[in-house]
Amino acid sequence: MKSKYSKLLILLLSIVTVAVFAFGCGEKAAEEKEAEQPQQQEQQAEALEEINVGVLRGPTVISMIKMFEDNTTIGDKVKVNYSVAEAPNIIMSRLLNGELDIATIPSNLAAKIYNKGVPYQTAAVSVWGVLYILSNGVEINSWSDLKGKEIGLFGRGATPDILLRYLLKQNGIDPEKDVTLNYSAGHVELAQKMIAGQVKVAVVPQPLATMVMTKNKDIKKVLDFQEEWKRIHGSDVAIPQACLVVKKELAEKHPEIVVEFLREYEKSINWVNENPKEAGVLLEKHNTGMKAKLAEKAIPYCNIKYMDAIAAKPVLEEYYSILHGFAPESIGGKLPDEGFYFKK
Repeated sequence: MKSKYSKLLILLLSIVTVAVFAFGCGEKAAEEKEAEQPQQQEQQAEALEEINVGVLRGPTVISMIKMFEDNTTIGDKVKVNYSVAEAPNIIMSRLLNGELDIATIPSNLAAKIYNKGVPYQTAAVSVWGVLYILSNGVEINSWSDLKGKEIGLFGRGATPDILLRYLLKQNGIDPEKDVTLNYSAGHVELAQKMIAGQVKVAVVPQPLATMVMTKNKDIKKVLDFQEEWKRIHGSDVAIPQACLVVKKELAEKHPEIVVEFLREYEKSINWVNENPKEAGVLLEKHNTGMKAKLAEKAIPYCNIKYMDAIAAKPVLEEYYSILHGFAPESIGGKLPDEGFYFKK
């Protein structure tokens, strides 16, 4: 009898143990399932639906105009919201606030914000110099002919000023003694004064330079910053003046979106260079501040060409070294480190 009760007790204990174990496993599975749900919800919340792209008025908006027209979606139907900024300070404000996922800005400003801790990386260089010296009736055939002249330019300490000083020195001209640099007007006012004959020699960027020469047939392009840069540096690569930056968070979480955007951007640049007339029509259509005919004439002189950041790194570093030598703060006080360059 005792043996019989013992066996029964053992059986009951086994049943209870199995039940407890089963309940425990079921509870654990339920807990794991509950734990997975927030993760799944979080992943769904992180799904990318749209990106905001800011483009600076001028050559960089020219470079992206085909994407404007095609209303290009990226990746798995990621919507792209394009906006055009009138001036660098406007687009910079939006970058500092983290409002933009991708933007085109002057290359020195890309280095400056990165060195200040603003989380954006450079992904490509797209504009390779747009600066020219124009003359209204003054005989200038070489850089040495600038000696003794008054030169109108805009933005003391800005990139055009630094590059002019650099090129003058490379040609044996002291910018403090041998020429007079007049900063009294902004770039639009400077263009207007030149058209009116009030300024005889000036540094003017594209596409404004083309507009000036169109309005006043006496004004000629006499010196090319880009060609002089290539001559000095013994290279076919000109001045890496504007680049495309991406928010670091986007690059880390959705690198495939960045890569596909860059692919479409390169296509847009190639199309613009191959179809300047059609690109001009689109630029006027999308209210970029450029008339079709003017844009068509200016595009060949805007030096728009795609190069990814890693390939452009040696040229950028050389450019930043020169800017640092004249005005360290123009790039944030130092050359940017490896984290500055987006790697595919």
